[in-house]
Amino acid sequence: MIRRLLVFAGSMVFASMIANGQMVSNSAIQNDPAKEALCAKRAKVKPVPFLIDQNYVNSTRAAHPDTTFIAVDGIIPELIECRVNERTGVYEVDSQTSEQNPSPWRLVRPEQFAPGIHTAAGQVQADDVCFKAAREKLNREEFDHSFGYTTDVNEITLNVAPWYLPGVKVAGMKAERYDIAVVGKLFYKSSGPDLTAFRVSCLLSPTLEVKAVQANEENADRKLKMETCFEAPFRK
Repeated sequence: MIRRLLVFAGSMVFASMIANGQMVSNSAIQNDPAKEALCAKRAKVKPVPFLIDQNYVNSTRAAHPDTTFIAVDGIIPELIECRVNERTGVYEVDSQTSEQNPSPWRLVRPEQFAPGIHTAAGQVQADDVCFKAAREKLNREEFDHSFGYTTDVNEITLNVAPWYLPGVKVAGMKAERYDIAVVGKLFYKSSGPDLTAFRVSCLLSPTLEVKAVQANEENADRKLKMETCFEAPFRK
C-alpha cells in the first residue's frame, strides 16, 4: 500500500536538520540510475532537478538503503521516494512530500532578479523594463505616460489563468516556466483632445531580459470595461 505524506510531521525536527545540514544537488546523492528510471516510470512523472538536505538523505537511507529520490514540478511540486514495498515486494512510490518551508528539499529554479517578481517593487521594476522596451520599439515622439495594473505583471506558472501557462505565445515567442509576462499601455500626445493609446505585451526572462515585445494601437472609442479595477496602477 502506498503511503502518501503531504505534510511533514515534526517540522521543528526538519528545521533543525536543514539548519545543520547541507543542501546538495540530486546528481550528488548517488541514486541508482536503473531504480531512478523505474521510480519515475511507476510514479508516471518526468523528474526535474532539485536540491535536498544530505542529512535527510543519509537518515532515510539508514532506515531504507534502497531509497531513490526524485522530484516533480507542478502546481504543488513534490519529492517522491521509491523503495521496495514490504507487503508486495514491488519497488514503487512509498511517499510524496510537497515543497514547503521548512523542508529538506526544494526545486532548482532559474536565477531571478532582486527583489523578485512576487514583491511590489519587483512588479514595478518589471513594468518599467517592459514599457522602456516598448517605447524603444515604437520609436514614436510625443510620449505622455505609461499605465498598468499590478495584476498585469505575472510569472509564468502552472496554477493561474491559461494565458500565463508555459507555452503561451507573447509576440510570437513561447513563454517558458518562470518567465514574466507584462501587459500595460503607452499613451502619446495627438492632434486632438484624446491621447493615442498602444496596448503593450512583453515577455521577460526571470532576470528581466526582454524576450519579446508587442505593441498595438487601440481605438479611442473602444469600451474598456476591464479598466474599472481597484488595484493600484503604475503611472509614469
